[in-house]
Amino acid sequence: MMRKRLPVALLLIALAAAPAAAQVSIGGAQSLYIHPGARPAGMADAFVSISDDATACWWNPAGLAFLEQTYNVSLLHSRLVPDWDDVYYEYAAYAQKIEGLGTIAGSLIYLTYGEQQATTEDDPDPYTTFRSYEVIPSIAYGARIGDDIGIGINLKFVYVDLAPAGVTIEGKAGSGTTFAADFGALWRLMDGRWNVGGTVQHVGPKIAYIDEEQKDPLPRNLKVGTSYKILDDEMNELSVSADYNKSLVIIEDIADLSLGVVLNFGAEYRYYDLFALRGGYVYDEDGEIKDFAFGMGLSYRNFAFDMANVPQAEGLKRPFRFSLTATF
Repeated sequence: MMRKRLPVALLLIALAAAPAAAQVSIGGAQSLYIHPGARPAGMADAFVSISDDATACWWNPAGLAFLEQTYNVSLLHSRLVPDWDDVYYEYAAYAQKIEGLGTIAGSLIYLTYGEQQATTEDDPDPYTTFRSYEVIPSIAYGARIGDDIGIGINLKFVYVDLAPAGVTIEGKAGSGTTFAADFGALWRLMDGRWNVGGTVQHVGPKIAYIDEEQKDPLPRNLKVGTSYKILDDEMNELSVSADYNKSLVIIEDIADLSLGVVLNFGAEYRYYDLFALRGGYVYDEDGEIKDFAFGMGLSYRNFAFDMANVPQAEGLKRPFRFSLTATF
């Protein structure tokens, strides 16, 4: 039995996710390759040393230690393949500061590959349909160890459901589970004007779907970066940032495999906490992405709406990402 659309969806999502972990998608759990937040996307994903909202769960859990508001909520929607309405990525995160203890947070990732059609080798007409998706809930914690240094951890459960047992050649469900953790640190210098941060992401066992002997590694990644506020007064704020990414995935039995470095450069200008303009540049040799990202944001009281237009691999359309953030 065959599933015609699923392999294509997997390939397109792998390419669409390239700016995220950008070292060419070679592992399991494709949703872990995708970066949440339209604000970071507008800055070309140079955000590990900023991480100042609920999306810090993903970017750098140490950023949770420095959240100023007691309650933080972040929601994101992104269509990954512009021509397919039912292939999209959702992210939701909630963070709450507890005086004297730090900040706890939870997040949920949902990635859907859309509706698939199952056919047989003898009959091209579909005999059933099903949906393929990934769900990743997580819980995070960040705390200060001193006035200027924060550390954090994010623990997550990974569930991937690609196909039910009735449509696979092996007659087994194409699903798998695993768990993973992120570890982060953030150092704020010059009263927070200059930040240095780093995180090791997606550290956990490999994931298997049908054959336990053919497990896929999670996209383990080292991310370090720095940011600096060039201008910071009552009405204007201008920040620049840069991130360095290096895959920690080791592919066995493949000689001379080199996963290159991905560099991200971003800038953000904010006016009187009313609107923001963002831009950046992604340099990803392996993912064949060397292009600019753009974004903007509008704020009113405790709410902020952000959008971004991001680059993808050559031949793929540039998608938009939209997110909503609330603080109380």
